[in-house]
This record gives sequence, C-alpha cells and structure tokens, in this order.
Amino acid sequence: MSSSSLSMLSRKLEDLRSQPAVLIGGSMAAEILLVLHGLSSGASMTEAVLFHGIISVFVVAGSLPWLRRREAEPGLALYVASLVALGPIGVLGCALMAMVRWISSRSSISFEEWYERLFPQALADRAQALYELIEWRGAKPSRESTVSPFCDVLDQGSVAQKQSVVTLIADHFKPEFSPALQRALNDPEPAIRVQAATAAARIENHFLQQSVVLQEEREKDPGNPSIMRRIALHHESYARTGLLDTERAAIERTIALEINMKLLKASPHDPELVATVARLLLELDRPELAMRLLMPWLRSQSIPHALVAPMAEALYSLKRLRLLRRLSARLLASLTASAEDEPIRASLGLWTPAHG
Repeated sequence: MSSSSLSMLSRKLEDLRSQPAVLIGGSMAAEILLVLHGLSSGASMTEAVLFHGIISVFVVAGSLPWLRRREAEPGLALYVASLVALGPIGVLGCALMAMVRWISSRSSISFEEWYERLFPQALADRAQALYELIEWRGAKPSRESTVSPFCDVLDQGSVAQKQSVVTLIADHFKPEFSPALQRALNDPEPAIRVQAATAAARIENHFLQQSVVLQEEREKDPGNPSIMRRIALHHESYARTGLLDTERAAIERTIALEINMKLLKASPHDPELVATVARLLLELDRPELAMRLLMPWLRSQSIPHALVAPMAEALYSLKRLRLLRRLSARLLASLTASAEDEPIRASLGLWTPAHG
C-alpha cells in the first residue's frame, strides 16, 4: 500500500474518531454488553455500578470537546446526561427518541419552507413589482389610497387571497393599514390569524431595530435636531400602528411629545412643530394645553396650513363652538384644493355662516 493511501486511510480514521456517532455507538454497545454480562454471569449490583461509572467517565470525557462547540448538537448533551443518570434505560430512551424524531422528520417541512408558506411571495415578476411600487409609492394622493380594499378581501376573499393581503401589509406596513391587520388577527381562519400574529411581531421587531439605529445616531450627534425629529416621529408612528395597548401607545406619544417640546423651545415659530405638539396633546387628551399653544397663532394674518386641523379639533374638543364658527372661514382659507385637505374642508364647511 502506498504512503498516500496510508495517509488517506489515516485521515478517514481520524475523521471517524472525531464524530459524536462513534462515541454514542461505542457507549451504547458497552452498556448493552454490561447488561448481557450481568444477566449471564449474575454479576453483583456493585460490580455493575462500577463498570457503568467507568463507561460514564469515558463518555463525559470524550464528549466534552463536542459539547464546548457552539454548533454542538443538543441531542448529544441529552444523551450523555441520560446515560450517566439512567444507564441502559437512558440509552433505550434516547434510542426511542431518535427513532420518533426520524419518523416525524420524514413528513415535516423546513423552517424556510414554513416561512414561505406563511408569507407567500406576493410579487411574481418585475412588471408586477413595478405596478406594486406605483400603487404603493404615490400614484394617487394618500387620502385616495385607503385600506378599504384590504378589509374587503379579508371579509370575502379566499385563504390564499387573505394570505397575500397580510403579506403586503407586513412588507409595506403603514399605520393606515392597522385596521386591516387587526381584522386579520381576528379572522375565523386559524392560518390567517397565525400569519397576522407573525406579521404583527415582525412589524414590532422592525420598530425595535429602527429604534436602536436611531439611538446610536443620537449618541454620535446628541444635539442634531434632525435626528431628534426622526426619533420623535418614530415613537409617534409606533403609537399609531394600532398594535399597542392604550397604555403603551400613550407612553410612546409622551416620549414623542417631550422630544418635540424641546425642539419647539429652540424653534418656537415653526408651525410644523407647533402642529405636531398640538396633535400629540390632543391624542393624549389634553385639549386645554393644545389650545393654549395654538392661541397666539390666531393673531397672525393667515393661519398656517399645518395648524388648521389641530386648531379645529382643539376648539371642538373644548366645546368652544362659537369661536369655531367665527374662525371657520379663516381656517378654510388656509386649506388647499388638494384631495388631502378634502375631509377637513368638508368638516369646516359645516361651521361656516352659510350653513347656519
């Protein structure tokens, strides 16, 4: 036999010795022989325990190199513990467990396949992907792109159609889609409820990851107002997802409010910041504070567009209906003819003197 063949055989034997299967098979055989020897020769219990202890020492010492590895098989640790504690009974139990696992694995699916079934690929090709981007990214004004079709599909669609809707919601989530996701969470079909719950967890995990990224940016540049605004918007968006309970949503809004209040002190004449703070105060059921913040802007010649909606809501919440009626014309004048302003324009129109 050549030296190269001997070297190859030596490497194969070394590989064989490095496999846990050798240790498991050898220890199993030793325990079986111990039982057979005890049955045939009538060995005493002390002698059997002594030999079992020797086998256990060799098994523990031989398994340590594999158990210390990160990629160690959990079943190996279970086998070692079972053999040391229960002897032949532990070996038999592990063998039965391995057999059941092998039988069940023949009909099971991988995690990747399970996840693919849970979130089926909604976009089939590049043309459809482009169509989805056009539909989702601004082909229509935001007020026209409602969640109603999603709710209709969840009410009347097939299981496959519902799964596609939940997949789209998870992939392109916006707070406006929360009602549809809530409906999916209460769907009578168990598979849809599981998928919706997984989507909700995935959305929350995305917010958590984004929060970590924003905090890291804040630590690098603590005084940057742009980063502070993004952090505040992140907390506000998280509160508006509809996935949080009332208390947690209020906490997120309070954090956003505190950050925006600090920014407002540095820029007290920024109508966008004033509108954001006022809106958060209204959502936290503090209309008096919101109105106190908005009152100085009534002295300006024209009310900024961003302040129209929070000002009307604050007046209505405080039941200051006469003032709302007097201001309705000025508020309407600050709105645009866009579809985005259509709801507030229709509401204010009811308070103009022409409507009595």
